[in-house]
Amino acid sequence: MKNIKLVLLIVLAAGMMFQSCTDNWLEEDVFDFKTDDNFFKTPEDANLAMIGTYKYLADLYRISMIEMLTQNSGAFTKGKKSTAWMTGAYTPATKEINSTWLESYTLINACNDIIYRLNRMEGIDSTFQKSIIAEARFLRGWSYFNLVRIFRRVPIKLEPTSSIDKGIMVGLDSADVIYNKVIIPDLEFAKTYLPESRLASNTGRVTKGTAAAALSKVYITMAGIDYNSGYWVKARDEAKWVIDNCSYELVSDFGDLWDDNNKNTKESIFEVQYIRNINTGSGYAKIFTPSGSRFAAMGGGWGRSRCTQKNYDDFRNSYPGDYRLEKTFLQINVKGDSYNGYIRYKNTANGLNIYPIAIYPTYVDKKFNYQKSKEYYPYVGKWKDPDAVDNFNADNNFIVIRYADVLLMFAEAENEVNGPSGEAYDAIDMILDRARNADGTPREQPADWERTMSKEEFRDKVWNERRFELLGELQLWFDLVRKGWDKFRTFKEEDNEYGDKEIKHGIYEKNMYYPIPTLEISANDAISVEDQNPGY
Repeated sequence: MKNIKLVLLIVLAAGMMFQSCTDNWLEEDVFDFKTDDNFFKTPEDANLAMIGTYKYLADLYRISMIEMLTQNSGAFTKGKKSTAWMTGAYTPATKEINSTWLESYTLINACNDIIYRLNRMEGIDSTFQKSIIAEARFLRGWSYFNLVRIFRRVPIKLEPTSSIDKGIMVGLDSADVIYNKVIIPDLEFAKTYLPESRLASNTGRVTKGTAAAALSKVYITMAGIDYNSGYWVKARDEAKWVIDNCSYELVSDFGDLWDDNNKNTKESIFEVQYIRNINTGSGYAKIFTPSGSRFAAMGGGWGRSRCTQKNYDDFRNSYPGDYRLEKTFLQINVKGDSYNGYIRYKNTANGLNIYPIAIYPTYVDKKFNYQKSKEYYPYVGKWKDPDAVDNFNADNNFIVIRYADVLLMFAEAENEVNGPSGEAYDAIDMILDRARNADGTPREQPADWERTMSKEEFRDKVWNERRFELLGELQLWFDLVRKGWDKFRTFKEEDNEYGDKEIKHGIYEKNMYYPIPTLEISANDAISVEDQNPGY
């Protein structure tokens, strides 16, 4: 079986959209999903098409969805410049909203095409057939899970869209219908028929453990703030299944998770693959790192998503001296040339304005007085690629689900089912112990939690541990929304009141969901402006 990255290169070199290829790349043809002439004649055809579908997953996670969800989470800002995501002023016509919708349905349609063709392919081994269908159904179910969390109601499309008359004009379905008709059945099928593991040549393709971890996240989301919901038991059981039946482990050094030379670690459960230099790269280094830092292509990042001071201080004050702080945030020496991997790019007297150690120059009596004179921000340091040749050709993968997330989901769900049991504490202790001993240097922080908490206290501690451990990993906005409007509102209010902000978070209940894109309403006769989400 071909290496997923190698086949993706072939697919992209062939024209990005699986068009028929005349060149003899590895003696394989690359196919167009919309033709029947030359497609799925052999199991190798089906496998190649399935691998190529991951290209659409990479498109979805490359930039648009990352920016709009991080900056609307209440823990990120664009600095002193206003951003529609932070203020809540985005509209149904905003480009990134349309892109996220379109990229999600492009992936869904590719999966539908594979499922349709595999079900009609004759003379194929049943185990292989179900495995490929399970892979497609996982990606489809995960895409719908993203869509329903972001847009609330979306159209269900379970067959290939081949013409205006077939599959285009479909109305919106409720979240409950989408969960029970698509998301849960797809992920359960995937858990049943996906392989338990992958060979190194197929790194990046999903497995049974990926499906079980995704199901745990689905059930936690469905439980919401109903702490008597039966979904907590299901969420706990799926996370426990991963813990008991899969070979995932925490990497010993938290910093190794963010080393480009150490991708797809034993902690990775669902990781989107990117490759530097050939139009298959990612944009995270540009999004999160500062201008002029050489942490990204073309002399530095954009600094579009900077962590707020409160989010940094909450982490530092909870666990002073935590090793994860060093690896989660950039640590930059203002006057020195280098510190923690930082290479000065611009020859400025004062370096970059990096919280919490930066100072600002203010011009007084023709002399610079170095002092804090305005607001400044921490930068997330999990994604750096100074060797990227342009903005979206960085080598950084994106980890969608990792084992630490599963341990946190298990602890959260177990607490709701049985209170803060020993098993719930044990799961948290694994994460804290890794942080204390991350690089082989024993530390005092983060200390294990005292095993005397109430269910409510444990619930709050897990919430904070998720936003510290998984900071910047596209979990916070989803966690806020599933916790309900009161949590969504108060989290942003508290951040607005912290420090002396030039730009504050907009706080509107409508922003718990994004608007149905204008392009979809215009193109889909089954959706009208009256179907738009409230407030837009």
